[in-house]
Amino acid sequence: MQGRRTVTGPSTHAPTAQRDRVPVWETLFVLAASLNYWTDLLRLAFPGVDSASVMFRAVHFAFYGAFACLLLRRLAASLLLVRQMPLLLAFLLLPLLSVLWSVNPAETTTRAVALLGSSLYALYLASQYRPDLVLRLLAWTAAIAAAVSLVLIVAFPSIGLMSEGEYVNVWSGAFVHKNGLGQMTALGAIISIIVLMSEGARRHPIIVAGLVLNLFLLAGSRSLTSQVVFVACVVMIFTLGRFLRFVVRRAAVIALMVAPVVVVLVATTSLDTFTGLLTSVGKDATLSSRIPLWQILGDFIEERYWLGWGYEAFFTDANFAIRVIEAKLFFKPYYSHNGYIELWLGLGAVGFFMMLGLFGRFSLLAVQRLHREDRNPLFLLCFVYIPLFLIQNTAEVTILQRNSMSWCLFVLLYGLLVREAAKVEVVAARGPRLPAHATPRLTVA
Repeated sequence: MQGRRTVTGPSTHAPTAQRDRVPVWETLFVLAASLNYWTDLLRLAFPGVDSASVMFRAVHFAFYGAFACLLLRRLAASLLLVRQMPLLLAFLLLPLLSVLWSVNPAETTTRAVALLGSSLYALYLASQYRPDLVLRLLAWTAAIAAAVSLVLIVAFPSIGLMSEGEYVNVWSGAFVHKNGLGQMTALGAIISIIVLMSEGARRHPIIVAGLVLNLFLLAGSRSLTSQVVFVACVVMIFTLGRFLRFVVRRAAVIALMVAPVVVVLVATTSLDTFTGLLTSVGKDATLSSRIPLWQILGDFIEERYWLGWGYEAFFTDANFAIRVIEAKLFFKPYYSHNGYIELWLGLGAVGFFMMLGLFGRFSLLAVQRLHREDRNPLFLLCFVYIPLFLIQNTAEVTILQRNSMSWCLFVLLYGLLVREAAKVEVVAARGPRLPAHATPRLTVA
């Protein structure tokens, strides 16, 4: 194996432009957009958004238009990145194409446009900002969102506390549900930890305060899943370097040891055992009626196996299947509470396996880059985000979720990974014959 060599190069050698200095107005605008996608503030301000809230849609379309203009202003950098992500581009366009077979073409069109529009935010940051600036921006957003949530809980409890169902008076902050608060405060705390670790002695007090606030709100959200995921991610963050190198070097041996155990567990674990485990940790044995819903949805997946029912069209009133499900469960579901089932319902096996390939490439890039640069905060976040993404989608829906940071973050991190990987390939191919004023940028194995 060759030794490590350091190559240098100015920004012109990168496949996309890097923003070193950003105008104040642009920073404030991006922060506002980030806060919008991070929280449910617009949903709280304009209830009934899924039906016909003109103001809600107007604000979002203003963001879409603004980011489209910003991308066009630096079109070369934008196209350079997009051309390197054909699978992601195809996956983002598939919901719009599903209008052709959707059971509710009007809703599919509206929601697919919203998905594409909100993804422009992620593509803009991924193509035109340095990774360290992006991470700092996300940490600031997490801090601001946590502060807003705390204000709503303390000063406006009618908004900041849940008022219906079994979780009355449980904290929800700037989100419509406590699970949203738990999910995003866990993510905010993880990002804050990674950024603070990378900054060393120059730790910004706002990011430190944001970490404390996010941990406080995570505890108050009573979201057990998010709390468990956060603890697991923190363990990964502080043990990852040595652990990852150990796993990579002994991947074949570990796979041979683990595979039989997994097969045995899957073969011997019954539904009764699973529900017993849920009950033992204080969870409803049906996961709040999710399990019966998933069992019923399996039949509808088989009915339109390859292409699905159209992006986010299945749970609309235009679909007769909703009335069948309501008659069996005695309530009307609004989504599947599972990202993988939701994806297969909407876009069929085609969409599911496209996402599988996309996530596989994301994971491979994250492992490769982190194995080479185990102290790089971007690659660390990407690697930690893998289990976070997988677990989140077992009980909620974040895959192709429009106007949501959960999906925007996947697109953003994927774009940054592709950009950094392409940069290494370009620099390595051109070699070290660079101008004298160039500064060290990358270390290539």
